[in-house]
Amino acid sequence: MSSQPRAEAPRHVRVSIVRLDLGLLTYRVPPALNDAAQPGVRVSVPLGRSRAIGYLIEDDSGPPAKGVRDILEVLDPEPLLGSSQLSLAQFAARYYHSPMSEALRLLHPSGMDLVERRRLGVTDKGRLAIEHGGGLLSVQGLELDPLEQQVLSLLLAGPQEVPRILRRAAGADHLLLHRLQRRGLVSEVEIDYASRVRAVTEEIATLLPDAPKGAELEALAKTAKTQARLIGLLREAGEPVPLSELRRQLPGLRSSIGRMKERGWVSLEARERLRDPFAGRPLLPHPPPELNLDQASAVAVLGAALRERRFEPFLLHGVTSSGKTEVYLRLIREALDSGRGAVVLVPEISLTPQLAGRFRARFPEGVAVLHSALGSGQREDEWRRVRRGDVRLVVGARSALFAPVQHLGVIVVDEEHDSSFKQEEGLRYNARSLALVRGQQEGAVVVLGSATPSMETFHNAETGRTGMLRLPRRATPQPLPLVELVDLRRYQLDAEGVLTAPLSAALADTLSKGQQAILFLNRRGFAPFVLCLSCGQPLRCHDCSVSLTLHKRKDLLLCHYCGHERRPPPMCPSCSAAALKPMGLGTERVEETLRARFPQARVARLDRDTARGTRLQRVLDATAAGQVDILVGTQMVTKGHDFPGVTLVGVVNADHALHLPDFRASERTFQLLSQVAGRAGRGGVAGRVIVQTYSPEHHAIQCAQTHDYVEFYRKESRFRRELGYPPFGHLVALRVEGADEGAVITAAHSLAKSCQEAARKPCAHPVQVLGPVEAPLARLRGRTRWQILLKCASRGPIQAVAASARSWKEEGGRQSPGSPPLLGKDLRVIIDVDPQSML
Repeated sequence: MSSQPRAEAPRHVRVSIVRLDLGLLTYRVPPALNDAAQPGVRVSVPLGRSRAIGYLIEDDSGPPAKGVRDILEVLDPEPLLGSSQLSLAQFAARYYHSPMSEALRLLHPSGMDLVERRRLGVTDKGRLAIEHGGGLLSVQGLELDPLEQQVLSLLLAGPQEVPRILRRAAGADHLLLHRLQRRGLVSEVEIDYASRVRAVTEEIATLLPDAPKGAELEALAKTAKTQARLIGLLREAGEPVPLSELRRQLPGLRSSIGRMKERGWVSLEARERLRDPFAGRPLLPHPPPELNLDQASAVAVLGAALRERRFEPFLLHGVTSSGKTEVYLRLIREALDSGRGAVVLVPEISLTPQLAGRFRARFPEGVAVLHSALGSGQREDEWRRVRRGDVRLVVGARSALFAPVQHLGVIVVDEEHDSSFKQEEGLRYNARSLALVRGQQEGAVVVLGSATPSMETFHNAETGRTGMLRLPRRATPQPLPLVELVDLRRYQLDAEGVLTAPLSAALADTLSKGQQAILFLNRRGFAPFVLCLSCGQPLRCHDCSVSLTLHKRKDLLLCHYCGHERRPPPMCPSCSAAALKPMGLGTERVEETLRARFPQARVARLDRDTARGTRLQRVLDATAAGQVDILVGTQMVTKGHDFPGVTLVGVVNADHALHLPDFRASERTFQLLSQVAGRAGRGGVAGRVIVQTYSPEHHAIQCAQTHDYVEFYRKESRFRRELGYPPFGHLVALRVEGADEGAVITAAHSLAKSCQEAARKPCAHPVQVLGPVEAPLARLRGRTRWQILLKCASRGPIQAVAASARSWKEEGGRQSPGSPPLLGKDLRVIIDVDPQSML
């Protein structure tokens, strides 16, 4: 008796639906799609009564559930996302308590998102309606109005995409099309998908072996000059040449190339044309300098770890201008030579072109850049170059961490202390933290570089969790600059409230010597607020609990949080008095003061108002070329720029961030002062720094004066340890926000109660639940904000309480089973793990 072969059990997979927080849904794979349905591909799946796009994440090894539906279609010919990318996304979603769909959005440029294209066609019933014709008519009990009749008439010519129908039938909308579908007059005849941004192709010409040469070519030149010249150009190039380039050199090419193709002399084919982010930027030579002993020692240690192909994190703690970038370059050269790849993260987009230029000069085999200032097409092309393995070195801002670099060997996080590595929307990840996770997953060396490391990173190095490499001296001829403190309680400011006598004299001296200066003030605009001298009320944003900033050049009052703008009123809105006066300082006011005080000086400003588009690079290039005498700016001027001509740095007011209601305020002040001071004296002349402050005795300012990071860390640690703040504890911030203040307060108290119950579970390190209280910025973009802070000495218990907060959120904030949900459409709950800002 022959036994029948056993049918294979159907395969089930877990899918994350794009842009929807539905968790991972289980679907069955039809046998015909089994080979194509691999982790990392996008699939079309049924969802309710419609269909949706999702990512196939993994096979579902659990017991098959009833009612599981089939995948409809596999949309990628091969996995778009690799296993290491999926693994990193799963970790990020879990650790930051975010939907998997949010994590997946980080893994490739948004231009590669698929757009559904639906084509509608007219049914037999619809044809019958049109055949009867005429205004309002009745077909099997159905009346049609003229617009519906127009749409059906358009579809008689054949199926069309929905956007085309809506364009051609003026007044038609999606509701009308749905109505026609429900009535059976129109139906979907085809659905396909296309990327939002498509690859660009161009025709290229290749010279074939049968093309004329020698005497035959000379004879051709007498009768067909264009054809002969084309053959000469292609033969000289020795490789295929884009047709667009040939047309620029040979105006009459169009007719000639067709005849040459017929004769078998030239072939034409379509080839992808990459949108080059470096187009128009020359490749400047940057020969490797000699390493000093400290740099050589660091390179040797990092190289040994790389050769062992093991994960190892290092803090490269080097003073400003100590040559950290050269250490990165040597390590990456070794990685590329051994067949491995590298990712370099920088905190500011403004640094990317400068750093990428140095890397391009040293790595002619290619550098890809990834950051939000690129066009969507450029980002997609760069990403695909990396995925194909054409390029193995990526430089970019925080999102570049997710680039699909093959055989990753090195991850560098330059200026690792910078808060811009923390994403503040969507999935609130910290690229510095995830760099360590990706390095561990891929066996890569991770280098965290900074002159002023974050407290957490330095603590890890001190306790042995991270290796410590030191560059204690500058690689340039000059030592660290002398820092002078000017006590604003003793020295009077000028009439504009900008300069003291010592800083004004130093500027005059610097200009007289033909040297450059930087003035730093971390506030943009002309004046931070406008005050009524009669009633004492400042002009405030209607939607945020902040004052409006005066931008004098635009003659506008702006909210730097929500973007609201309006003209300055002639009278106070509160008391109608004509007594409004700009108060305080912004970079625009400093610039105006300097132009009046030093009329011969070339003054430029660098802040978020001026650094838009190509203007940012123009200002940086002009400063580097010595075409700017005084550069005024916000923290953008502190970050990694190398201006050899700058000998003086002035800090207009060091206290702006020092007294904010944030436990990191002292740390940020120290970092900003140290970083901006490091811009002075990087060339052949010694630098000088003058800091104007009302708090010269504060330890952040004192330690910045002596360039003593270790002393700052020791003093700051005492406060942090006592209060259980990082690096001696862990934090999770929970924020409830919405337009209805009462609903926000009710939900915040309910969430706090839920967290307190979860925190009662016995453990060695209890979780403190602090709040709820109004957020320091109690209203933002028209929404009330309340927050709760979770604090714990151990990571495990605080993550458990944060997970309970997410469960509370997913259940709609129900206080008990069956009770009505507290969270409506308007209320939002944000879970911020390891928050960088407490505002």
